[in-house]
Amino acid sequence: MVEVIGFGMAGACVALQLQRGGHEVRVVDDGEPGSSQVAAGLVNPVGGRNFEPSVEVEEAWAVARSFYDELGAGLFRQVPILRLWRGEKDREKFERKRGRVERWIEKVDEEGVTWKEGGWLDCPAFLAAAKGAFLERGGEVSGQARGGVQVWCSGAAGLLRGDFTGVTHRSAKGEILTVRVPGWDEKRILTGGGWVIPIGDDCYRVGATYEWENLSAGCTAEGRTKVENLLRIFTKKDYEVIEHVSGIRPIIHRSQPVIHHEKGKGWMVNGLGSKGVIYAPRLGRELLQRLDGELGFS
Repeated sequence: MVEVIGFGMAGACVALQLQRGGHEVRVVDDGEPGSSQVAAGLVNPVGGRNFEPSVEVEEAWAVARSFYDELGAGLFRQVPILRLWRGEKDREKFERKRGRVERWIEKVDEEGVTWKEGGWLDCPAFLAAAKGAFLERGGEVSGQARGGVQVWCSGAAGLLRGDFTGVTHRSAKGEILTVRVPGWDEKRILTGGGWVIPIGDDCYRVGATYEWENLSAGCTAEGRTKVENLLRIFTKKDYEVIEHVSGIRPIIHRSQPVIHHEKGKGWMVNGLGSKGVIYAPRLGRELLQRLDGELGFS
């Protein structure tokens, strides 16, 4: 029996991949919503300011896209991503890096560069679909651990508790708004100083803040103001705030997801940060391979 502790993005992908690989799996989850429930689900192959593709993004996204499509149509929405120019020096930097990102370029114009194959995952819908599939295949969900090979997928909460020794983290709190902007009719995801994701019916998700020091739970007036200022990068139209949410991104050294083993404790899958949608399915598959090797499965 393998016990997967936590059922956010990491736990859901790990549990399903292990189950598909022939393991008997029990999920241990307290039902408390974590950062995966409020995540925007942005899939951007070339994020950040420096026009650098995410590490092994092509391979990881191929695994992830197939994984999500198998779970259900419509969970992932493919949408062009327009990275706006932030000035002439920004555009010059892009031209220097262009060869590294050519694979992801749809077009380049005076507005910016449009990336292809990006979009967003409906994270709450994904988690619901993943739980349904897990239970349908005979999985068990419990509120209490009962033993077995344990895989800790406890996100930022586990990192803050120090569940595993020798794992340093720099988790960051983020706040996101959902807004209604009547008449804007923007269909693309916009990035460049922040991001805006169109979700339909004149509504958009806007984000996000990064708070490295104060990791206390809950939304703040300061966070709301910062996100509203980010929205103003992209539009001057009037808007209405519909929802304000926050979560803590689990980030480990070098901002790369980690599979970690500690004798007497078990396994940890963590550090998905803001790119968990891209990497979680492949991490689940990699853990399956490592567990099979340790347990002698073939």
